[in-house]
Amino acid sequence: MRIVYALALAFLLIGCSSVPTKRESRTECKPPRALYVVSHGWHTGIIVGRSDLVRLLPPLSRDIGHDGYVEVGWGEELFYRSGTGTPGLALRALFWSTSSVLHVVPFAGPPRDYFPKSEIVEVGVDEAGYATALAFVAESFTRAPDGGVIRLGPSLYGGGGFYRAEGTFSALNTCNTWVARALERTGTAVSSRTTITAEDLLSQLRAGDGARCDPVR
Repeated sequence: MRIVYALALAFLLIGCSSVPTKRESRTECKPPRALYVVSHGWHTGIIVGRSDLVRLLPPLSRDIGHDGYVEVGWGEELFYRSGTGTPGLALRALFWSTSSVLHVVPFAGPPRDYFPKSEIVEVGVDEAGYATALAFVAESFTRAPDGGVIRLGPSLYGGGGFYRAEGTFSALNTCNTWVARALERTGTAVSSRTTITAEDLLSQLRAGDGARCDPVR
């Protein structure tokens, strides 16, 4: 039974590299501050303003600049960087991971224009909540002895890159758990303890209408 469960989790993880064709329509909102959660099938990432992130992490500005947005995703190094993954890499990521990475993709224009086939949830937060989410993302970067970030190679898409990250990936601590932890710090009604899959996270955000904000008038 354990083998069946492990294989099911492995094939679930392989789906992290897929991009869904379904796009949810969301009510337009005007939050105090906004961040975004983007789903790529089984994997989610968090989108914040580039200038906001590099303000906390100045060494990153050399790679991503200051204008527009940046998507950041966290995951197991070998599986994530492979792009497509295999059952063997998935099992290793779930149970024997030794290193993690951050996938950083800067882009211009609205998030829904850059990811037209992905479900995106806008999350409205106050200034303090936004700052704590940014701090969580910045703290996830492993720092070099000189205080810089450690770039490992180009991103899977866009003009970004992979970076050495803190934390250990496992069957109970996935890419989606990491995004949920960032949102928990903002006061958003999600639980990282019950978040393993992308759907675990998105269902919580949908239940809370995705964003704590007032409709645009």
